[in-house]
Amino acid sequence: MINKVVYSYWSKPSKGKNVGFNSIKAFSNCATLSVLNSKKWFDKVELVTDKKGYKLLIDKLKLPFDTVVVDLDKLNNIDKKHWAIGKLHACSIQKEPFMHLDFDAIWFKKPPEKILKAKACFQNWETNQYTHVFYKPLMKLCKKTPELKIHKYCDFKEINALCCGFIGFNDLSKIKLWYDLALDYIEKAGNKKQEISSIMFEQYFISNILKYFKIPVTTLGENWVEEDLVKK
Repeated sequence: MINKVVYSYWSKPSKGKNVGFNSIKAFSNCATLSVLNSKKWFDKVELVTDKKGYKLLIDKLKLPFDTVVVDLDKLNNIDKKHWAIGKLHACSIQKEPFMHLDFDAIWFKKPPEKILKAKACFQNWETNQYTHVFYKPLMKLCKKTPELKIHKYCDFKEINALCCGFIGFNDLSKIKLWYDLALDYIEKAGNKKQEISSIMFEQYFISNILKYFKIPVTTLGENWVEEDLVKK
């Protein structure tokens, strides 16, 4: 049963001083709201970050995490365009069932039991046709890079990716493999001119790894999260 939430913040790829938001105040408000709501439903709320992230989120913004792990400076040899690798690293060091939550994701209600008890849970499948435009060139790149280790687990014949606004695992057995395959991808294909590599090694790789090992996936909805499900 998932009873821990993990947030991650790798400062290197952050977009200016506002962390991708319109202002640092907007980021602070959203992040605080997310963390405070997580503390309502979970016993443990953890931040995995680097030294700069600690100064921003803890020293300056004083976000109310239960524990903080400063471990992401070791990723600073990686290009900032691979922004999601910090999230995968944070997941790879977990030792108990957990949910990773993005700072712009908020549980206003307690997550449903089917999510908390799932072997692997995600926000939704990437079935919206708009997203497929981004996956196709990345799949083509992988096909042209046969030395990638992910080829053992995926044939790149179909677009079956998972949105990772939240990620949860009761079965932690394949997370280290996911992280290792992502690092392998960054090393062997990461020098190509592509700024959306993260959706490939984050959202596409994990879907295919779980499929390969027959680990069931639970999502909030079977397909894209439409407005009615958001309101629910």
